[in-house]
Amino acid sequence: MSAHIAIAGAGPSGLMIARLLKQDGHDVTVFEAGAEIGGLCRSRTLDGYVFDLAGGHILFTRDERVSRFWDELFADDPCHVSERRTRILHDRDHWVSYPFENALGELPLEHNLECTEGVLRAHLARGAGAPAPREFDAWIRWKMGEGIAKHFMDPYNRKIWKADLAAIGTSWIEGRVPDAPLEDVLSSSLGKTTEGYTHQSVFRYPMRGGFADMHERIARPIRERIVLRHRVQRIERAADGGWLVDGERFDQVVSTVPLHLLPDLMPGMAPGAAQAARALRWRGVASYLIGVEEDQVQPYSWAYLPHAKQGPANRITYLSNYSPHNAPAGKGSIMAEVTYVPGQEPGIDAAGRELVAAGLEQAGLLDRARVTVTDGYLNPVSYILYDLEFESKRGAALAWCDAQEGLHALGRFGRYDYHNSDQCLASAMDLHAAMAQSLAAGGAGD
Repeated sequence: MSAHIAIAGAGPSGLMIARLLKQDGHDVTVFEAGAEIGGLCRSRTLDGYVFDLAGGHILFTRDERVSRFWDELFADDPCHVSERRTRILHDRDHWVSYPFENALGELPLEHNLECTEGVLRAHLARGAGAPAPREFDAWIRWKMGEGIAKHFMDPYNRKIWKADLAAIGTSWIEGRVPDAPLEDVLSSSLGKTTEGYTHQSVFRYPMRGGFADMHERIARPIRERIVLRHRVQRIERAADGGWLVDGERFDQVVSTVPLHLLPDLMPGMAPGAAQAARALRWRGVASYLIGVEEDQVQPYSWAYLPHAKQGPANRITYLSNYSPHNAPAGKGSIMAEVTYVPGQEPGIDAAGRELVAAGLEQAGLLDRARVTVTDGYLNPVSYILYDLEFESKRGAALAWCDAQEGLHALGRFGRYDYHNSDQCLASAMDLHAAMAQSLAAGGAGD
C-alpha cells in the first residue's frame, strides 16, 4: 500500500530518502525552504568559474552501497578522479604535509624538536596511566603534546571552531582527527616519509556542474515532487494518528530540519526535549569564491591555514584541480572558508571579500592583481559544535523524536551527526530500509 510521506528539506539526505521511497511506490512531497535544492552541497557558476558554496566537497566513501550508487548515478558522465594532496601552510612559502604529526621533519628544526619532545612526553604520560580528558584542549596535549598543540592544533582549531577549546568535547574526534602511530611520528621527525592519513587518498568529483551535479542527479526522478520556497512552519499530530505538515495530512514525516529548530515547528514536542534541542550549538561558514589566473593555483586539493597572520580563512580549496571544467581555460577557481559564530557573520560584500583576499596575499597564496572575479556566500548552519554537554542534549532531543511513531529525524543537522555527504546518503539508505520494513508490516500509516 502506498504511503503519503512528507520530507522537510531538500539537501542530500532529504533528496535521497525521497528518491528511495518514490522507487517503492510511495507518494512523497519534499518541502524546501530555499529557492534551490542541495543544502550544503550547492554550487554556483560565475563567469565560467564553478564554485561549491559550502566547503570543498568530494566523492569518497567506505560504504560499498554508496560507491555502487555513485557508479550508477554518474554512469553517463564518469567523475574526475584525483589523488588527495593536502598541505598545511606553516609559514609564508613553507608548506608541510598533512597530517601535521606525519610531517615533523618538514618543520624548522626548533619546531620539530618541540613537537617531538611533546609527543614523547605525552606518550610516557599515557603509559603511566594518564586518563583521556573530556576537554578538547587537554586531549590535544594528552595525545599529541605541547609542541603540536602550539604549532598547529591550538591555532587551527581556535580558528575553525571560534570557541574556547576547553569548552569543546571529544566525542567527535574518532575518524576526524588523524591518529598516527608513535613509530610513524618519530620516523617523520627524523625525515623519513610516513604515509599518515590515507582516508580520502583518492577521490572522485563530478566532471561538470560542481558538486551540485550529485544532488541534481539524485533529484531527477522526484523533481515534480519538490516544492521550493516552502519553509515548513508547523508539524503536528493529526487526529487519526497521522501527521499534519502546515495543515496537510501525511502518513509519515521525515525531517532534515536542523534539530535546534524543530521545537519551533512542533508545538507538541516534550518540554525537556525541546529545551535540549534549542541548546544545541553550531557554526556557520562564509565561502569566498575567487576566480584567478591559472598561475595562482597551487598543485594541491586543499590547504589548511592555521595561523591568524594568514588572514581569517582557515582552509582554501583549489576547486579547479578537482575537475578541468571548474574554470575557463587558463584560469583557476579557489574557495576560501571562514567559520563564524551565529549572529557574527563576516562581510561577504566587496569589502569583506577584499579582507579575505588580502589575508591570502599576506600569506603568500594570492596576488590580488591576478584575481578575475570574486563573490561570497553565507551558510548559516554548517558545523556542529561539540560542546561538553553535546551528547546529553542531542540524546534527549532525539530520544523524543525517535519515540514518535511515523516521525523520522535524518541528516547532518536533522540528527546532529557530523556526517559527510556520503554518510548522509548511507543514513538515508538505512532509514529507507527501516521504513520499508515498518510500512510493509503496518500499512501506509505505519
